[in-house]
Amino acid sequence: MLACFAAFAQMPPAAAAEVEPAPGSAVDIAAVRDKLVFASDGKGHTIAAVPFAEDRWSHVYWSADGKLFNALRITGGSAVGTEKFDKVFWEPRVTARWQGGLGLDGGQWWVQCFDRKTNLQVVDGEARAKLLAARFVAPIWDRQAYALARDDSGTYWFVDRGVGEKSKQFRVFIGMRGQLKLKPLVNVVSDSEGDIFATKEGTLRLVLGKSESTWIAGKRQSKLVVLPLDENRQMIYRELGPYLGQRLGTPCDDL
Repeated sequence: MLACFAAFAQMPPAAAAEVEPAPGSAVDIAAVRDKLVFASDGKGHTIAAVPFAEDRWSHVYWSADGKLFNALRITGGSAVGTEKFDKVFWEPRVTARWQGGLGLDGGQWWVQCFDRKTNLQVVDGEARAKLLAARFVAPIWDRQAYALARDDSGTYWFVDRGVGEKSKQFRVFIGMRGQLKLKPLVNVVSDSEGDIFATKEGTLRLVLGKSESTWIAGKRQSKLVVLPLDENRQMIYRELGPYLGQRLGTPCDDL
């Protein structure tokens, strides 16, 4: 039995009007090769960035090993002349968005993750040349939350989808917090009237602007409460289950 799912979408990390390269695809750094500054904590964790670049999608990268640099999705930032600047990167696991950031202040590079602020030292000479030979790729995280609901017994229904060209590749997870399981989809319909997600166990029904949704399994219907995505982003990425243990490609994977 199928039911309607009206569009209930969360904007992807990149703004809708901007086109982001495919996740993990190669990035050409030739235009900024001489401008990139590398700063490391001495343990292989390294950022690469063009200081004071005003372009929101300027080259800002993170590497856990100095061999692969993946771009960060920059969501904000500020600068004071050429004295100091900071950039906030997409990091859904932090409490406040500024807790995922990096910058330069008084000649000191730093990275912020949660309440931890790590100072970094600039890498020059042969060490810098070696880092320039690393691979540089677009942001590697390729999923985004789409909808979240639960029933009165604490069972959650979570829907996510791909990023960019894979934005119509949906997945449905069902279960208790920390134990959600991926449910194979047997039918997906997405058009101007909404979306339909049907699994072998039932159909998830969500309606935009309503406080309730319905899970239909045969003749049985269970009322669900729709939960706002942004207010539950920490829970989604840190507790819910589908993303536990996965690297998002940000400094907070490592620091």
